[in-house]
Amino acid sequence: MPNATVKRQLRILAVTVVIAPLAYWGPHLVETVRDLEVFAVREGEIEVRGIERLTKQTVVSRLDLGSMASVWGDAAVWRERVTADPLVRAVEIQRKFPNGLLVTVEERVPVAFAGTSMLEPVDAEGYQLPIDPTAPALDLPIISSESRGPDNAGLFPEEVRTLAAELEHLNATRPGFANLISTIRLHSKGIVAVRLHSPDVEFIMPIRTEGVRIKEGESALGHIMQLRSGRPPAEVDLRFLDQVVVRPERSIETISTYMAGGR
Repeated sequence: MPNATVKRQLRILAVTVVIAPLAYWGPHLVETVRDLEVFAVREGEIEVRGIERLTKQTVVSRLDLGSMASVWGDAAVWRERVTADPLVRAVEIQRKFPNGLLVTVEERVPVAFAGTSMLEPVDAEGYQLPIDPTAPALDLPIISSESRGPDNAGLFPEEVRTLAAELEHLNATRPGFANLISTIRLHSKGIVAVRLHSPDVEFIMPIRTEGVRIKEGESALGHIMQLRSGRPPAEVDLRFLDQVVVRPERSIETISTYMAGGR
């Protein structure tokens, strides 16, 4: 059996055999390996995840790979191409050796309709989305604002963006309540007015109101509707700390005030 000295010399020789070509050819060897046809991207090996409105063909087309594309290609460039689609919010691309890519897409999701020359779907960041507004599955609240975006503007004005973000917050915080919203508008600085379609009542509340506070308003609403034989009031006001103010007929009738957690 070889002694320790011989073993050490053999290891040095093996390392030299591996490193010497790399030291001689340097990065050219790496580029040559990357360009080998064995690493060519094949469309059938591209997997696309996270899409609902987009199609795989649309995403692959956005990649614009060409016939000579390699899995070693610039993923940052591919991401930029895919995110250029107005329905794409973000994208992640992973290599699947030897011939594939895994493309994970985060689509922009419509949260409301906002006005241009007509009502257009808009996402939580205020981007106009190229979705047919008459699509049967598109049942969305309407953002009421005088700040209308021009046709094909891409990004709506700040007021619309604020209201779109508020709808996203309500969807996350109190989804059952959010599903009943008919319209939303700015009431005053930092305050929104949210009208429900069932029952027909308007909630007035600070932006980013927490779900537990909205639940208090819903409880007060249910109580006064019982007292009024099912007739909803005009407004439920959540602006005041530890109080829910219910206005049956827009201040014409007596205002009912409820402490949080009870009358």
